[in-house]
Amino acid sequence: LSPAVKKVLPNGERELTEEFQRFVCHYGFEYEFCNPASGNEKGHVESMVKYVRNNFFLPELVVHDIEQLNETLWGKAEKDRNRLHYQKGIVLAELYLADKEQFLQLPAKEYECVRYEQVKADKYGYIRLENKLYSTSPRFAKSTVLAKISYNRIEILTEDYDTIVCHPRLYGNEQKSMIWQPYLTLMSKRPTAMKYTSFYEQLPPLWQQYFTQCTLSEKQQALQLLSVILKDYDFELPTQALQLASENGHPSVESIKLVFYQLINGRGQRPIIQPKGSLPVIPNATRGLEHYDQLFPSRGGKQ
Repeated sequence: LSPAVKKVLPNGERELTEEFQRFVCHYGFEYEFCNPASGNEKGHVESMVKYVRNNFFLPELVVHDIEQLNETLWGKAEKDRNRLHYQKGIVLAELYLADKEQFLQLPAKEYECVRYEQVKADKYGYIRLENKLYSTSPRFAKSTVLAKISYNRIEILTEDYDTIVCHPRLYGNEQKSMIWQPYLTLMSKRPTAMKYTSFYEQLPPLWQQYFTQCTLSEKQQALQLLSVILKDYDFELPTQALQLASENGHPSVESIKLVFYQLINGRGQRPIIQPKGSLPVIPNATRGLEHYDQLFPSRGGKQ
């Protein structure tokens, strides 16, 4: 197991990784390694792996969220406790309770399996980890930051260990993770400079078009609104709200905000009210001085 063993030494000795040694010290257990490529030495474990694969992972699963997968597997494992043991004829849940009496007390604090790397942000505030780009904040451009790396997220810290931003860790074909909020907060203070920044080109085209039509005050208000919304949401819903609010012309920031909160509450955009009764016919208004001619019929309207 490469995360635990650096090198296999003669006479069954192992050179352990520093991370695995910390893990052992934290939980206080003894380890025992099998010989490489000797599955027969742990036949029960191999048969249980086969059982789990056949019963929990077939047909093949499509995984989008590891946390959700873990919750699903936990539920399946708990239901599986209700079957009889193949040899002892006792329900697995009862055997588990008997084993539980022999468990050691776990530490009060869970072990945090992470590693730290010092990295330097580029001129746009991005850091590169394993050929993936993660945003920090404009004020950390060309500065050294600390990356706290776990299996599912990348937390970017200052040198004083204060959190700047936190990203989901990228795998596969995804190349860049962008947290907009720090950039938008800065731009809301200098909206006139927004068009000349690199992150402006990364905005959705609909938002770029909207900002070109905004006054200075509207730009500032819109950037402040986005900096709040994008703390908890990506650009999909705000862009949908902008599109709906723009159906009747250039929308105000308040109307975009209203439509957005209608969307997240499941109501969508409200339809235009149609009055039930008929409205009175209003005569057309005329402009000019011709109506004064009626006051002086003898003069023919001439002065």
